[in-house]
Amino acid sequence: MKDKLKSYIFIFIISIIVCIPIFSDNLNIYVDDGIQHICRLMGTYQSITEGQTFPVIMSEFCNQFGYSWNIFYSPITAYVPLIFKLVSNSFVFCLKAFIVLVTFFTGISMYEFIFKVTKNRYAGLLAAVIYIFAPYRLTDMYKRVAIAELTSFIFIPVVFHGIYNIFSNEENDRKKSGLLLTGGAVGLILSHIIIAMYTAIFGIIYVLINIKKLKDKLILKKLVINFILILCITSFFWIPLLEHKIGTEYEVFKPGRMEREEALIYYKLDLEDLFYTKQDELATEIGLVTVIGIILSIFASKKLEKRYTTLYLFSFFSGIISICMSMKWFPFEKLPSLLTMLQFSFRMLEFSSFFLTVIVVINYTTLIKKFKMRDVCILTIITILLVVPLKKNLKYDPVFTEEMLWPSVSVTEKTGRVHAGCASFEYLPSQAFANLDYIKNRENKTYILQGNANILNEIKEKTNTTIQLENVSDNTILELPYIYYLGYEAILENEGTETKIPITESENGFLQIEINAIDKGTINIHYEGTILMKISTIISILAFTVSILYFCKKKYDCKLEKERETQ
Repeated sequence: MKDKLKSYIFIFIISIIVCIPIFSDNLNIYVDDGIQHICRLMGTYQSITEGQTFPVIMSEFCNQFGYSWNIFYSPITAYVPLIFKLVSNSFVFCLKAFIVLVTFFTGISMYEFIFKVTKNRYAGLLAAVIYIFAPYRLTDMYKRVAIAELTSFIFIPVVFHGIYNIFSNEENDRKKSGLLLTGGAVGLILSHIIIAMYTAIFGIIYVLINIKKLKDKLILKKLVINFILILCITSFFWIPLLEHKIGTEYEVFKPGRMEREEALIYYKLDLEDLFYTKQDELATEIGLVTVIGIILSIFASKKLEKRYTTLYLFSFFSGIISICMSMKWFPFEKLPSLLTMLQFSFRMLEFSSFFLTVIVVINYTTLIKKFKMRDVCILTIITILLVVPLKKNLKYDPVFTEEMLWPSVSVTEKTGRVHAGCASFEYLPSQAFANLDYIKNRENKTYILQGNANILNEIKEKTNTTIQLENVSDNTILELPYIYYLGYEAILENEGTETKIPITESENGFLQIEINAIDKGTINIHYEGTILMKISTIISILAFTVSILYFCKKKYDCKLEKERETQ
């Protein structure tokens, strides 16, 4: 326990070192995806403070017609950073504090995995250092401010830690293997679903390599339990996502929308990009410590301990394949559309960063006799010195402020392909996306599209609107001032009775309702969430509770087993 505490303190210090630029007030955290993540935090905070049961509609966004990231985009990076609102009113501070937290847990997850594999805590520490300082991870952190992808770095080691335990040659490990796979996979799905999909592919390959071990019913049982829990715990996210995909056409689901072939081709890497970072370019280099470590495979592979030979070979080839897939000569754009949703082939460097760290650390600890803290410190200092030149690519003096973005930036005639808070409008219904000019010029009130009605009074407050009507003709169609997302409800109050009115999508991608003739009535519109949202949330809560109870039982069983061994 004392050694683990020392290791965690060391990782914390390393995390602080790599985060030093984050602490600068002058660092431009708004670059690239950064401005979108800050706006998303603002929108999520608004949704929560408005009291939405499901805080997924950002009511102020898209000219106050409501825009949703959180139905479609993995939720961890929308909600967890807001914990820091307890100590600061700044959304920029929330994002920066979250980055520091993510960095620390990234090191912890890699340390625990390699410590499990090698039984050597110094190997775990070196792995944490190399993984934390992986140049591509630093690109996500500083150059792209790709917070969701940055967060996913935490969970890839956790997933493979869980799989490794399940397939371990040591019976004790298999018995004790609990829900690490579940925890890692849930974290990945809720942080970056595309990275989760690619991780699943690598994970399936590892399972197939070990397919003979599936004859062991305990292993098969463990995999099935983890798989079911993963689906159930994350159901609150993927079920509404699937419901929206089926319910209407949204831009994000259209083939070729998330990925652009010209971007896929343009951002492919040259060989030199793996070894040197040019001024103002993304850091996609492998790193000298890693390169040397890979070369050492020639010598270390002959001295490997048999217990992790399979993992070693799998990691080696997976790391090399990941790098190859990012290169210019690899036809990434020709892959199935499901795979090209990765958007940029250089994202495969996240996987090479992980897999090659496994190889490099095993090589160093295999070849250096009595690998100790001294060796970790030497390699850490070298690693740090080698990434210092990347500081030239940091951006300072932001042109934006939170005040400029709060409560939201209007969509106007000057708005281009990308907009602060709406990204490239990929989460709009396709009909709304095709009518962006309509959004830019539409008034924030109910329109009468067909029939006749007198609107006496209309009060709109965020996702709640009350409309008083009279002299309504038959088959009157009203277009409500909300972009079409599932989960809105419209209730007609007429002569003391309440009637739920079906909501459909207008040709402009907004909510529309049809009402029959009434002399006078009131329509109340509010965001309630769908029935499937409610059911899937209950499933997630129950599954999470079962997981906690299962984890506690495992811990208790282990404790009893240790007590028996000491008697």
